[in-house]
Amino acid sequence: MRETKKILLIVLAVLLSLQAITCSASAKTIYVEPGNSIQKAVDNSHSGDTIIVKPGTYSGDIKISTANITIESSSPYKAIIKAKNNAFNIYESNVVVKDFDIRGPGKSSGICFSFDRIEGTNGAFYCTVQNNKISNFSMAADIGFYMNSGSESILNNEIYNCETGVYAFDLMFQTITVSGNKITNCDNGLYLVDAPSTITNNMFNNTVNVNFDTGAVNILNTTKTTGGNIVGGPYIGGNCWATPSGNGFSQTHSDKNKDGFADEPYKLEGSGYVDYLPLIPSKVSILNFSNLSAQEE
Repeated sequence: MRETKKILLIVLAVLLSLQAITCSASAKTIYVEPGNSIQKAVDNSHSGDTIIVKPGTYSGDIKISTANITIESSSPYKAIIKAKNNAFNIYESNVVVKDFDIRGPGKSSGICFSFDRIEGTNGAFYCTVQNNKISNFSMAADIGFYMNSGSESILNNEIYNCETGVYAFDLMFQTITVSGNKITNCDNGLYLVDAPSTITNNMFNNTVNVNFDTGAVNILNTTKTTGGNIVGGPYIGGNCWATPSGNGFSQTHSDKNKDGFADEPYKLEGSGYVDYLPLIPSKVSILNFSNLSAQEE
């Protein structure tokens, strides 16, 4: 049974790739001006299109049932989405959303990015959430549950004041990538259940940084690579582990040779997982990173 599901997922991936190639030749750019509707632009889009949103404030609850489209702010964080409930409900694959400032209704309600499937859609696979500011949601991203979504990339976002940063459940043979994010002031940074994940170069500073189950393979670091990391060090490796109380691993361990990594691995309590290259910030002040100041109305 599981082998049959695996074959079906491979076939789905091939069909989605062919669809993307076929539609790219007729792609167009759609502009959304202040006062206009992002939803209307999405409804008028076709596979391969790019929707560029001009600076302004827009409503949420945007439903995306078109595959292979990109939605982006024309200037990073200048297009603000104020959501009364969910911000984006994504039902198709290869959707990219980037450069927005997305504000939710409060820490205990709403989902910023819900990846799912409804009747007439194929499910939200291989989508990318990149370089967004995400605040005041119950969940910043909700992924998975039995072939409705998977293989999402959550990259270079600032996620704060949420109950859970990224929640993933039952990804089957799919995975997710969480990299380059600052996830702070959340009750749970990541909550992963049967959700194989690659988690690298993030800064966590939450009440609980990661909740894992033991039924999936999760990777917490890459091979030591030259390049500036998320807390100002000279190498890419694992993640920075802080807590608001100041007793996180990266706040209490040393880096005697100043290579940006702790002198010992971080064994995450109760999970069996190990970050072999945990990041130590170049300056203590970096761990005070916060976007908790009052947002403009």
